[in-house]
Formats: sequence, structure tokens, C-alpha cells
Amino acid sequence: MIGRMMALACTLALMAGAARAEMVDVDGGQLYYETCGKGAQAIVLIHDGVINSASFDDMWPILCQDFRVVRYDRRGYGKSPPAKAPYSPQEDLAAVMAAAKMDHASLAGFSFGGGLAVSYAILHPERVDRLILSGAPLNGLKPTKYFTSRIMHIMLPMVIGNFNAVIVNASKETWIMAPGHDAAREKITALLKASPQDLGHQRKDPIKGWPSDLPRMPDLKVPTLIMTGDHDIADNQAASGAAEVLIPGSRRIVIDDAGHLMQLEHPKEIAELIADFVRKGR
Repeated sequence: MIGRMMALACTLALMAGAARAEMVDVDGGQLYYETCGKGAQAIVLIHDGVINSASFDDMWPILCQDFRVVRYDRRGYGKSPPAKAPYSPQEDLAAVMAAAKMDHASLAGFSFGGGLAVSYAILHPERVDRLILSGAPLNGLKPTKYFTSRIMHIMLPMVIGNFNAVIVNASKETWIMAPGHDAAREKITALLKASPQDLGHQRKDPIKGWPSDLPRMPDLKVPTLIMTGDHDIADNQAASGAAEVLIPGSRRIVIDDAGHLMQLEHPKEIAELIADFVRKGR
């Protein structure tokens, strides 16, 4: 029985394409990335500004069954060393795609990763097949005072190095994760404790020098799916609505019982939504 189960597992792994982990050299640093799958269509998963690409652990095997998939740790997150000089997150993404031999792909970006996906699609429209945006802030939209105050409340204990207090504060914010997702909260805590550098790294991302994406978004010709958790904070709800208005032909859906980190709350549902959209483009 055990032998048959092992044989089945090996067969499924071969069908999906064994996952590979590698490093790619980029300007002034390196990026850790993983690839899997052998499908005709390609997907790049881009993580948020708080948790590295391990946040896709439960989505990964689902998508790898039918698609070529890449996930990577942006600079200073997870297994990628921090940047030592100014850099371009968009060109880092281009380097990962090139290393994975992807001339073009669908981009699935979560939170900060969604904003990055939009910027990349504006710069390199010929390389983007589909856009999937989840709770994505848009470059050019300024955060409200309320949003800034909530983030400051969460992060304040970092001033004295109280990492655990930051996690506790975040766990109480029902816009980050909807109530009742205890297993997902435990996973987030474990991921942050495994890579504590992730938590404070977003403020180091070189986003202040980016030109606003808002004037150029109406020029996008990429089929776009916009996902918003029904518990997500008003700023992210507004950004999703703006993206729907600005990107021609885009479609916005609201995910029930979900906050900002829906990929951890509902990994199977989100993976299936992404897969269906990549296949059909609508």
C-alpha cells in the first residue's frame, strides 16, 4: 500500500514537473526563485510587502498541476539577501522571468505585489498575458490618514524591537485577516518568525521614485481580474475600484469571508480562480 502511494506521488510530481529552487544574479544582488509545472501557460506569483513567497505554499501545488509557475522572494524577503544599493523591482521581476525562460506570463500579484505587477505590465506589456490583482495598492494613490494610523499602530513596537507585539497587533486587525481563520493566523505567525526580516522590509522598497501608474493604466490592453476581500480596509477597497475603472475591460470580484491576506485564508479557492482566469482570460 505504501509503495503504491509513493509511486502515485512520484507520478504526480513528474506530471506537474518537479519544483526547482535557484538563485538569479541581479544588479547588485541575488534573488531566490522556484519553478514548477510543465503547462503551456505560465504564471508568476508575486508576494506582498509583509510575507515572502512561502505565503503561496498551499496554492503552489494546485497551480503547478496545469501551468508553468514561478514564485520568488523579492530583495530582503525570505531567502533573497537585502539590497545593498538602489534597484528596480520591475527589472528584478524581468530578471526572474528571463532566468525561468519565460518570455511572457500571467502575473498574479498580492498587495504590494499587485502594484508591482501593474507597473511591470505598463513597462513591458508584450510580456504580460493576464493580470490578477489582489488587494493591490496603486502607485499614485496616496494612503489615507486612517490607513497610515493603522499601520503605525501595528508597527510601533518595532521601535523597541518587540517583534512579538507587532504580530499580536496585526492579528487583531480584522482587515488583514477576517475573523475565524485561526489556522491561517498561526501560519502567518510561523512564517514571520521564520523570516523576521520580512516584517519591516517594505519601508525599504524603492517605491518613492516610481512615477504614478494612474495616467498610464487606461492604456493597458491586458485582461485583468481584480480580487478584494470583503473585510479588507477601505483604502484597498478604493484602490481595487479605481483599478476596475482605469483598466479597460477589467473585472472585479469580492471574496467573501476574506481580508487582505486571502491567499492564506482561502488558498484553494484563490488558486482555482487564478487558474480559471488564466485559462479563459475573462
